[in-house]
Amino acid sequence: MIAKRVVGSVIAACLVFSLASTNSAAASKIVAGKSCKTHKQKAIFQGLIFTCIKSGKKFVWNKGVPTAVPTVEPVVAPSPTASPANVEAPAPTQIPVALWQETQFRILAQFKALKPTSIQELDFVLSPNADKVLAKKLQESYQEPITYLSNLYVNPAKVTFLVMNEKDEDWWLERFKELTPSQKPDWWGSHCGPSSRSHCGYGSSPNPDGTFHFGQLLGSEIVWRDRDYAIAYHESIHVYQLGLMGNRMDKLPVWFAEGQACYLGYTFSHRYIDSRQQRQSEIGRLKDFPNVEKFNDKEWFEWLQKIDSDREYTFNNQLGYSAGELILESLYNVNDYKKVHEWMVSIKNGSDYKTAFKSTFGQDYDSWMRDTVAPYLNSQI
Repeated sequence: MIAKRVVGSVIAACLVFSLASTNSAAASKIVAGKSCKTHKQKAIFQGLIFTCIKSGKKFVWNKGVPTAVPTVEPVVAPSPTASPANVEAPAPTQIPVALWQETQFRILAQFKALKPTSIQELDFVLSPNADKVLAKKLQESYQEPITYLSNLYVNPAKVTFLVMNEKDEDWWLERFKELTPSQKPDWWGSHCGPSSRSHCGYGSSPNPDGTFHFGQLLGSEIVWRDRDYAIAYHESIHVYQLGLMGNRMDKLPVWFAEGQACYLGYTFSHRYIDSRQQRQSEIGRLKDFPNVEKFNDKEWFEWLQKIDSDREYTFNNQLGYSAGELILESLYNVNDYKKVHEWMVSIKNGSDYKTAFKSTFGQDYDSWMRDTVAPYLNSQI
């Protein structure tokens, strides 16, 4: 999280999705855009999995996604269920990969093929009580995605990281005042509950000169697990965002910062935790809202307008994570990641986000929300 917000990413149980859940009957009749009967029904045709989605008041087949798992960052299929004696076990099937995950794999492959001319400097400052082994894991976790993202932007200023445990409030407070003298140090005990098992962090708001720092609390009894990598990878995206945007950070759409940190964070942390598993936790959180599973496209658009315009509502309900992640999916699915970066740069340089969207993507922002994002969220929930 950024700007004094606490990391609270919950990793859900693994989402298992097999070809057995699809319907291959009448597959020869499936054409994208033609009518179908049952919402979210799936069918296989010519190597693609088609999903029945809402379009206005009708149900139609979407464009379909490949059934094969891409070779980049492969997803491991579950072990086949044990079969009774003398009964031949069915051959394990490949797990279908949704378009959003294929896009993530492609983005990661593109980053891996690049070599940045310079790499963002991260200055880790450890408290007297900080665990040096955990701090090293933390630094390595941040550095991997930051190295890739250095192909997009390198902040000329060094980024300072304060690493401490639950006993270091006084040390943290002194460092905070040194690094961000004009900001209120209200994170400790408010946005982060310090305990021996806490792993939480924040990114400060940018100073007038564009500098900022991060804080990371690693409790004295933490045993580093895969979810800790996921937290660090999420936060590393905020390092890129804050370095690029500086004091224009709050000019991004209110859902953008956490949505991008989730989407790209899952991309990088996939080798520790399947990105579908991480994404499903956000979809589960979104489904907690009353009636969203019954929304039609129009209702989704109206709700998205509220998310887009009401900062307090979006923040208090953590919709930057759940809705924001899906909004970013719909954008990355059809646009190169460099285009999204270009949109951010345009906002940084003084444009409001709707004007910048039009100049970057050649499409009216509100029309995009109505015609692309609302139907996409409707098809995913």
